[in-house]
Amino acid sequence: MECAYRNVSYFFVAILAIIIVGFYPHYFVHFADFAGFTYVHHTHTVLLLLWFAMLIVQPILIYQQRLDLHCLLGKTSYVLMPLIVGSMLAAIKTGYVKSLLRLPQAQNLASLYLPISALIPFGTLYILAIVYRKRPALLMRYMIALAVALLGPGVGRIPLDITDFNTAIMVAFALCDVWLLGLLLQEYTKGKVYQPYLLSLFGVLCANGRIYTVSN
Repeated sequence: MECAYRNVSYFFVAILAIIIVGFYPHYFVHFADFAGFTYVHHTHTVLLLLWFAMLIVQPILIYQQRLDLHCLLGKTSYVLMPLIVGSMLAAIKTGYVKSLLRLPQAQNLASLYLPISALIPFGTLYILAIVYRKRPALLMRYMIALAVALLGPGVGRIPLDITDFNTAIMVAFALCDVWLLGLLLQEYTKGKVYQPYLLSLFGVLCANGRIYTVSN
């Protein structure tokens, strides 16, 4: 493993912590009765936590030279990823139906942008990671970009005293863009492998382009 990425597990922990902070007042604060939530929300949460657990453990296994366990755990993503995508879609549908009676149709539809615009790059970057699974430098960077792509829904739900919904969305996705841009510049200036971050940034900008347009 590259020296600069030996502590990448801490990076994944930080991403997970931000997401948990964002969803805390909307989900985790309701532990343990979880009134108003269904098995769809719980399944989605458990699957994402398993995903981040995998991301956190994988670099540790490489560092400890347990490549056998690393490969075995990586193969579980072939099952875990479709389940996560399915749970995301189910959670989006459940939230939309639940809000039909209390939100105007336009606002209810607008609320779908946040999760859907994270789902698209999430799935795309995973496919790219699998395509380049035999090239560890590319695989690792696509997995990092994939984790960053999940920041949007988490940051978008953090109470930042932003009353305007569209502005909150712009802030959430701008953070993803800035983080990916920072990773891109860091790799480029050091002469490292920067192409995955460049492609990831382009993909995230395309996926979020409608949000910026709506916000303006």
